[in-house]
Amino acid sequence: MIQEEILLTDLVSECLESKRDRAHAKGVTLVAENGEDDFACRADRGLLRSALNNMIEAAMFYSHAGSAVKVSWGRDDTREHIRVSCERGTIPFEELRTTRDLFCRPISLDMAEIEGLREPLGYFSVIKDLADLHGGAVGVRNADEDGVVITLYLPRRERGAA
Repeated sequence: MIQEEILLTDLVSECLESKRDRAHAKGVTLVAENGEDDFACRADRGLLRSALNNMIEAAMFYSHAGSAVKVSWGRDDTREHIRVSCERGTIPFEELRTTRDLFCRPISLDMAEIEGLREPLGYFSVIKDLADLHGGAVGVRNADEDGVVITLYLPRRERGAA
């Protein structure tokens, strides 16, 4: 894993552009929301791109025609985050529970338990694996005002540190 400084404005633009046709076919608008153009994080670019692409795919999976998938990013004192949300989308309770189980325990789910969930569960398992490789975490929730919210948390590293 090669960690480098990545401008998230560039990475988000690249990922949104690669998903634009798929979003258009579904009737979903893709939006980058952030005021910090020079925001950079340290990560493996290819892995972070893969995580973000999977977050966008999962959000589109739960979106409805006419809604928007929004990508934002920021930081606090200890970690950086990339957040993808979809308006008016919701994850049914059983799927949300199964997804949270994926994040909270080793995979020991019965195949019957995840039948019909393969596509979104696959997105979330890739996001989780990539977060783990970077020492980060993932959060998934239903939020009234934002619909489904998927957040990738990465440890905050000093610029120039490996």
